[in-house]
Amino acid sequence: KATVSVLNCQREGLGGARPLTMSLELIGHTNVFRLIGDLLHLVSVILVLHKMLRLRNCHGLSLKSQLAYAIVFTARYLPSFSFNSSLYLIFMKLFFLLTAWYIVFLMRTRNPWKATYDPSLDSFKMRFLIIPCLVLALVFHYDRPHHQIAELLWTFSQYLEAVAIIPQLSMLTVSLERGRGWGLLTGHYVFAMGLYRAFYIINWIYRYWTEGLWNWVDHTAGIIQTLLYTEFFYTYLKALKDSRQGGLPSAGDGGLGGEGFD
Repeated sequence: KATVSVLNCQREGLGGARPLTMSLELIGHTNVFRLIGDLLHLVSVILVLHKMLRLRNCHGLSLKSQLAYAIVFTARYLPSFSFNSSLYLIFMKLFFLLTAWYIVFLMRTRNPWKATYDPSLDSFKMRFLIIPCLVLALVFHYDRPHHQIAELLWTFSQYLEAVAIIPQLSMLTVSLERGRGWGLLTGHYVFAMGLYRAFYIINWIYRYWTEGLWNWVDHTAGIIQTLLYTEFFYTYLKALKDSRQGGLPSAGDGGLGGEGFD
């Protein structure tokens, strides 16, 4: 069993324990690797918002993955949210929580996003994510007698985040199998999410060697999540290399392949 002090060190805000430098302390971080990871996560969400609000579509995006992330942030942040954290951490928590539900709201209820979402491609069953993660959280978790509910919700969020990308990856695979491809921004979004988790692994290694901190729930879930991106990374990088225009596999319906940043 890990001590409460170790758990508190690892969960303070988005990231962290005692800072190594004063500048990182001001934003509640332990090292630059975790900061880069959080910024990559921020970029991934901004890419989705750009795609939806600027390009006015959600082609290639999985509503089920977006819903899973919204549940993750709700379970993780609400039970322990505090305005006593740094402004940076408060902003990041509120940003991820509110934008996640906003994206789900648009895709589920508002046009043109609802009209451009294709549920036939987003076919992965949510119950295969939610139920196993709930069971795992109930069975395998840290014991904190005075914070048991918050502990269970945090553990559930860790397990669910590890697999929340599966519906999105499944949707991309189905799209390619049907010859529809997936768009540039969708590919960039998933790639940024994968890099975000990769930098968290580097952060954990760094903190283990410098601070002796280890959290088997967080780290095991994070490693599994990063491994899920392996095949996508290969396809994404190969597509960028093979295309002189820097595009990703294009869509047959003319809606996905033409995405850009302008």
